[in-house]
Amino acid sequence: MTTNTKIPWLKIIGWALLIHIILIALSILEVVIFSALIEPGQQPAYYEEHAQITAPYISIIFGIILFFFISRLLVKKRYSKRKVIGLMLPAIYIIMDLVFLLLSDTDWEQQYLIFMISFITKTLASYIGATTIKNKE
Repeated sequence: MTTNTKIPWLKIIGWALLIHIILIALSILEVVIFSALIEPGQQPAYYEEHAQITAPYISIIFGIILFFFISRLLVKKRYSKRKVIGLMLPAIYIIMDLVFLLLSDTDWEQQYLIFMISFITKTLASYIGATTIKNKE
C-alpha cells in the first residue's frame, strides 16, 4: 500500500468552505430553536442580538469537533503530510473567515478575544486530529 504524498489543496479549501457553511447553519438552527422554544414572540432585533452573542461560541464548540475529525479524514493515505494538513486546514479557514469578517460590519475591538480563542482552538483541534491518527501501513 502506497501513501499519497501530495497535499490535497482543493479538498482543504473545499472542507474549509464547508465548515463555514456547517457552522453558519448550526448558528441559524440554534436561533430557530431559541426563538421557537425558549423565547418565542420577540422582535427580530432581539433574535439578531442573540445570534451575535451565541454564534461565536457555537463556532468554537462545534469548530473544535469538525476540525478534529475533518483533519483526520484528510490525512488518510497522506500520513507523511499530516502536520502540514493539520495546519493548512485551519489556516485556509482563518483566511476565509477574515475575508468574510472584513466584508461584514464587525466590531474588531469587541470581538478580538473571541476571534483569537476561536482560531487557536480550531488550529489545535485540527493539528491534534491530524497528528494523532495512526499510520495504517
